[in-house]
Amino acid sequence: MREIATDIRVAIINAITPLTLSGTIIPVHDTELPNDIEPAYYLTSRAYVLITDQNEAETTNNDCSIRQNATFQISIVTKFPQGNGGKKLSENISNAIQQKMTLDYLTLPGDLQAINITKNFSRTQIEQGSSQIAYQKILSYTLDIFQVS
Repeated sequence: MREIATDIRVAIINAITPLTLSGTIIPVHDTELPNDIEPAYYLTSRAYVLITDQNEAETTNNDCSIRQNATFQISIVTKFPQGNGGKKLSENISNAIQQKMTLDYLTLPGDLQAINITKNFSRTQIEQGSSQIAYQKILSYTLDIFQVS
């Protein structure tokens, strides 16, 4: 068995980018938005997407391969001035991502093969500040991965 975490994140980012809605490219990054990258102006929001929590666990295998479940979360963040906005824009971005979260879009290194992808859950968190409100749509997926020896 080998470390597959980076390969999974790269495959997810490559699968969902470019993420373009209403002519706007939404930035997609690993864990946090770099200081030199601005959130996109998507309609009335500032928006970006992060690949966040991730874990892998060994599962049943056979003599020819090693099998792991890789669970990860995609966080969609939309921010608005206080008193404006809503969940709809983060849900629009979520829909675009979900359309691409299929085995057809995921490309892994040659020794790894994704055999299944399952959406575990989707939820929204709302954070209110003094001058803005943020809607965070979180998508959780599990990939079933075979590693060929």
